[in-house]
Amino acid sequence: MSSRLIEIFEDVKLVNRIETRLPYLFQLAELESSRAGKIGMEVGSLRERIVVALLIYKFWWGQCRN
Repeated sequence: MSSRLIEIFEDVKLVNRIETRLPYLFQLAELESSRAGKIGMEVGSLRERIVVALLIYKFWWGQCRN
């Protein structure tokens, strides 16, 4: 695994934020993509956007602040 990717799992503060917020964000994605009580296929792309936003926050935004 890339050392940059390992940084995510070693950053205790970020791991705590992920553990508290990711389930909530995934639940919002499911609610957004549900139709008549069933989850639509687009929930996968919404979850993907959430994970990509996490990576951008960690690597790109972190570099801009330093």
